[in-house]
This record gives sequence, C-alpha cells and structure tokens, in this order.
Amino acid sequence: MRNIPPFPCKQIGNQSKPGLVFLHGFLGSGADWLPVAESFSGDFSCILPDLPGHGQNTEIRADEVLDYDLFSDGLARTLPPQAVDLVGYSLGGRVALYFALKYPERVKRLVLESTSPGIKDPEQRAERALLDQRRAEKILSGGLGLFVDDWYSQPLFSSLRRQPELSARLKSSRMQNSAAWMARVISEMSPGRQPWLGDRLGDLKMEVLLLAGELDLKYAAGLTSSAAKIPQAKAVSVPNAGHSIHAEQPESFIGILESFFNDKP
Repeated sequence: MRNIPPFPCKQIGNQSKPGLVFLHGFLGSGADWLPVAESFSGDFSCILPDLPGHGQNTEIRADEVLDYDLFSDGLARTLPPQAVDLVGYSLGGRVALYFALKYPERVKRLVLESTSPGIKDPEQRAERALLDQRRAEKILSGGLGLFVDDWYSQPLFSSLRRQPELSARLKSSRMQNSAAWMARVISEMSPGRQPWLGDRLGDLKMEVLLLAGELDLKYAAGLTSSAAKIPQAKAVSVPNAGHSIHAEQPESFIGILESFFNDKP
C-alpha cells in the first residue's frame, strides 16, 4: 500500500451506523453527494471524500503519479476498517470498481453509476489516452472555463440541456477546481490509462448494482453485458436520465438505492 494521506471528507449521519461512501466524478467533489446522502443519513454514516486533485484534496506531492492504485490506497486509509457500502459515479465509479477488486474485504455492497470497466482494445486505449492528454493541454493553455464549457457540450451530457438551471449550477461548481490539477487528473486517470477490468468482473463476490441513464446510450449499451459477468449483479436503466443520474433524477436515484440496500424486489 502506498503511503498516501487520508482524503479530506465531508461526513453526515450517525457515526455509529454502517458506513456508506459516495465517490464523485471528474471535476466534482464530495459535496456533490450531499443532497443524496442526506436521504441516507438516518441509517448510515455517510462519507463523502474529495478524490485527489478535487475539492480540498490537493496536498498530494507533485512527484506522486496519479493512478488507480494511488486513489485506491488513499481511499483504504480514509475509510473505516469495517466493510462499507460503496457508491461511485463515472471517474468515482472506476475508482470504486478498482478498489472493490483490490480490497474486496472492505466493500459490503457496490453501486456503480455510469461506470465503465475500461477499454479492452490496446489501440483504442492509446487513442483515448492521447485525447485526454490533449484535453489536459487545452486546460493549461485555455483555462478551466473554456474547458468546462467544451466538456459539457459532449453528447455524453446532452440530456443536461433539458435542465438549464442544473447545467449552469454544475458548470459553476466545476470552476472551483484548480486548472493544473484537473489537467493532471484527466491525463493520468484517463480511461486510456486505466487497466482493463472487464475480464475481472467475475471476481466481484459482493452484491453489485449497475446503473445507467436510458438517455446515456454509450453506458446503457454496456449495462447488460457487464452485469452478466458479475455473480450477484442487478442492472437498472433509469428513465429520463443521462450520464449524471443522481443529479438529473435524484428522487429516482435515491429510490433505487433504497430498494437495493433494503433488498426489496
């Protein structure tokens, strides 16, 4: 385990209750999850870490290479020793998946929202790594404002255009990050640099919930195939939602999680 300091966290709920951990996506912070976590604060101790480079988590040494082991080892030092329920979105979902495979004894149940196990084809991996390196250079040369506008103009986030107030709020919050850190994260934590985990999904022995918005065609397409590889998996396509389900359809998202945690059919 690498000697990474614990991550800064927001924590709500009863600390004597079981742990429920939420991992945010790229450009986000632990605070993104507060509206969702409040719904679970009566039954859980909700832990909302800032992942490296995001929010208050900018004290990692400059010579540390950002990779999935660093994120996972730092998370292992952050969380209580008892197994927790772990929810991850997008980048946070990829970290949660890697963590669950590296530290399976630390994860009771796993929820992956809009999460990919990586890119299998080496050429496609290299292409994505190059794309994200160019994006990093664009952040440094043009600033975070222009990048955030470009980022949310992707087809991946097209459903947010139906909720302009939410879109504006998300963009504003993303601007609070450091451009230098965001450039590092998008390059070094690119899916093009992520190990391919699709062949290891069968190693997940805990209950797993896979979520994709029905309007997020890229991730919805892989939902069934990923679930088929996991022994105890449930896959849910969420109506009227795109990539950011918990932000676009919070009530539906919370209801699905409640059913999963309560073992309701």
